[in-house]
This record gives sequence, C-alpha cells and structure tokens, in this order.
Amino acid sequence: MSPDRTATFFPPYISTLQEIFGGPDVHGMGSSVVSVTISPNNDVDLESLAKIQYQEFCGEIWNRFGPENWLAPWSELYRRPYLNDDDDSARNILDELRGLKDDHCIDLVVSMLLDNIDDSEVAHAALTQVFDDPAIQQLSIYRLGDGEAYNGLLIAAATYPVTTAGEDETTGQAIFLTFLMD
Repeated sequence: MSPDRTATFFPPYISTLQEIFGGPDVHGMGSSVVSVTISPNNDVDLESLAKIQYQEFCGEIWNRFGPENWLAPWSELYRRPYLNDDDDSARNILDELRGLKDDHCIDLVVSMLLDNIDDSEVAHAALTQVFDDPAIQQLSIYRLGDGEAYNGLLIAAATYPVTTAGEDETTGQAIFLTFLMD
C-alpha cells in the first residue's frame, strides 16, 4: 500500500507541527511530521505504516546501515487503550510520552522532543491538538534507532474514517512524528 503523502486531516495543527518538527522533506536525522490518507478497504495496520514511514525518514542511510540494524531495537513502547469519543480525559500525549519508562536513552529522547525545543508551549499545544483529538482511534509510540549510536521514537496515530464533502469514499488519516538523534 502506498499512502497519499499530501493528505491533511487537521490542516492547521499539522502545519504547526511541521513548522516545529519538520515536514516530510526531512530525512535521516532530526524530526519529521507526515500525514497520509489511509484506505478504508482494509483494517489499518498502523505498525506496518509506521515502519514504512521510518524507512522513508531514514532515506539512504536505511540501506547503508541495513534494515536489520534499523529494525533491531524497534519495539512498541506504548499503545493507547481504545477510548470512547467522549473520554477526553484519558487522551494526553504529553503524559503518555513522559510516562515512557524504558531506559535512559528514551528518557533523553522524550526530553529533547518536549523540553529542548524553541517555543515548547506552542509545540505542546500542537502535539495535544493533533494526538489528543477525539478522532484519533489508534495511537502507538515506537522505539527507533540502530541499536548503537542512534536513538529515537515514532508517534503513530490513525483517525476514524471520514467522508469528505462531495466524495463517496470514506478515508482515514495516519499521522507520524518521527524523531531520531545520535
């Protein structure tokens, strides 16, 4: 499946996240926010889509170091439990990130992502507006890296399918924030 990389479900909030963390043109190191349309014809395999996004983010270094190295530390650190539409109190991406208890590297990655950025209040608000929106049906946070020098995480979220005005097909949205540092 080749997702449409131009889609935006939350246009102003995705734009703000991309201004802060970078857009789909960032590759290899740093951070990137990508929003893609997903097909309603089959169940969303968010982890497979996240791995595709991870590979695209790494770009040419994916093959240089080998997929086996990039995927060796891959693991799901967190999965948000299913929430009803009206259960807003349980959606809190900032607490979910700060609550990751894996190791010192992940603590450092979370700190860099949330605390060591310009305009952290604006970044926190944009993260909350996108990832805590009631339309988000699935959310997982994955560990990234090469097992040695590179560490990072990927936030992957998918929305409920929606029907766009004037269109017959119902689609959903997948949103990825990739952060990789050395």
